[in-house]
Amino acid sequence: MAPNVSVPMNFGLKLLDSPTHNTLQLKASQGAVVRASSVILSFNSPVIDHMTTSLHLTSVDMEEFSEEAVRYFVDAAYSGQSPPISRNLFRDIHKLANVFQMSWLVTRCVQQFTDIAQSLQEPSYEDLLFLFDEAVYVLSQLKSRELVETALSKIRTLNEEQNFIRNYLVDLNSLSTQQLDLIIELAGTSVEYIVEPLTEQLTASLEKGEDKVPVNCKYLLENCKLHLCQIHHKRSSEQLFDVIQKLSDQCLEDSKWLLQIYRKTIGDILKVAVFPGLPDKAESSDRADTSTLSPNSIPNLFHAIDFKMSFDEVVDWLGNCTEVTSLFMFFEGLWTWMLTNNYKYLSPAEVFPRLIEIIERRGWTDIYHCLLNIWRCEKNDLISTVQNNEKPCSTHFDEIKSKYISVYTRETFKNVTSIFEKETKLYFDIRRKRNCLTYGRCGVILKTVPAKDGANVVLCTDPAEYPDDMHFHKEFQAKDMHLTAYNFDSLFFHIPLSWFGTPVIKDGSVYWSEMLYKCSGSQWYFYLIIYLA
Repeated sequence: MAPNVSVPMNFGLKLLDSPTHNTLQLKASQGAVVRASSVILSFNSPVIDHMTTSLHLTSVDMEEFSEEAVRYFVDAAYSGQSPPISRNLFRDIHKLANVFQMSWLVTRCVQQFTDIAQSLQEPSYEDLLFLFDEAVYVLSQLKSRELVETALSKIRTLNEEQNFIRNYLVDLNSLSTQQLDLIIELAGTSVEYIVEPLTEQLTASLEKGEDKVPVNCKYLLENCKLHLCQIHHKRSSEQLFDVIQKLSDQCLEDSKWLLQIYRKTIGDILKVAVFPGLPDKAESSDRADTSTLSPNSIPNLFHAIDFKMSFDEVVDWLGNCTEVTSLFMFFEGLWTWMLTNNYKYLSPAEVFPRLIEIIERRGWTDIYHCLLNIWRCEKNDLISTVQNNEKPCSTHFDEIKSKYISVYTRETFKNVTSIFEKETKLYFDIRRKRNCLTYGRCGVILKTVPAKDGANVVLCTDPAEYPDDMHFHKEFQAKDMHLTAYNFDSLFFHIPLSWFGTPVIKDGSVYWSEMLYKCSGSQWYFYLIIYLA
C-alpha cells in the first residue's frame, strides 16, 4: 500500500511561473504574462475550468487587468487566502473574481470593502469618493448592488450627504447616468442637496449665454422629485425655478420642455396633497417599502398644501378635497395656510357664508369650539367668528359628546418629532364602555414608523401588542381617528399635524416642519379624536 501523502493547501505557490507545471498563460495588460496551473485555477473558477477542460485553451485573455491584479488572483486561488487589497487594485481584483466566478473571493472582496468603510472615522472627500465610485462601478458593470448599501450607509451615517453631493456635482457634465442615479438615491427625500448645486450649474449656463440646457442638468430635472424640494425646502425650489424661467427665454429649443418640468412639479405637489397615500414610482431603495399604506394608518397625517394658492382657492380646495374628512381637518388646513402666508385678519362676512355652505354640503360633524384654540389663531377674526357660531361649533360639549371621543396620551414627550426618531407607542386610555366586561382598561395604542423607514402612524389592532391591563375594542377603527398635538405648558395650545407633509431625516435628525420649531414648551401630549358612527 502506498503511504499517505500530506499535500499543503498552498503547495502550488512554489511552482508559480514554472513553464513545466504551469501550462496556462494569463495575458495581463501591457503584454505581461502570468503563468499558472490550469488544474488549481479550475478548482476555484468554473469559467476557467470550462475554458481549459472543454475548450482546451492554453491561454486566457486578461488584458484589461493589471499584472499585479492578475497575480493576486492567482495567489489567492493557490493559497485560499486574500490579503488586504489596496484601493488601486480593488476594482480589478473584485471584477476578476466576478468575471471568473471565484465566489469565495467575491465574498472576501465585499467584506474587505465593508471593513474599509467601517474603518473611516473622519474620512476625506477622497475616501468617500472611493466608496461611492466603486459602488457605481459594480452596479453599472456587474449589475450588483452588493457595495451600494455599504457606501451610501457610510455617507449617511457621517451626515455627509450634502457636502458629498455638492462636491460630486462640481463636474456634473462629465458624470454618467448611473452616477447621477446613485446621487439621486443618496439624496433621498432631501432633494435640496441636489437642487442647490444644480441651480448653480444652470445659473452658470445662463451667464455663458448657452442656448440649450446641459444634458445632465436635464437628466436631474427629469428624475429628481422636485415637488419634495418645494414642500420641504421652499427657498431652494423657488431659486431653481427662477433660473428655469430665465432659461426658458434664452434656451428657446428647451422652453417647452422646461414648462413641462414646472407643470409636472406642480402636479406632483397636488398629488401629494390630495392623494398622500399614492406610492412614488421612484422611491429610494434605502427606504422602507411604502407602495401601499397600511389600512390601519391614521388618515389625517402627512398631507400637504400648495401655499401659492390664494385664500379663495385654498378654501375651495379644502372644501372639495376628498382627503379632508372632517371639519376639524378643514380648519387645520386653513390655519396652516394662513400661518404660512401670514394671514391674520380676514373679513368674516366675506368668507363665513362659504364655510357654512361647505360644512352643509360635506355633512361634517360639528366640533367643540375649544378645539379651535389653535396656535396664533385666537387673534384671528375669522376663527373667533366661527367659534361663536352655533352651526359649525357647539359651545356645549354635552350636545356633541356622543359624536366623538377625545383623549390624551398617558405620557409627555420632549417634542412632537421625537416619536419619529424610533418606533414609539402612544397609549390612550378610554373611558370604560358601559357594556364592556373585559378585565382592565379600554384603550388604544398607536405605533409610529420611524422617519428613516418612511414615517407613519398606525393603529395597533393585535391584542398581543396591548399590556395585560389594557384591551382594544374592534369598533375603534383607524379611518375614524384624528391625531393632533397639545402643549402642556400653555393652555389650549393645540398644534394641528395634518398638513405638515412627511417627516424626513435631515442633518442626522428628524425634520418635519418649520412651524413645529416655532413652538415653545417641553411637555407635549398627543391628542386623539375618535369619531363615532
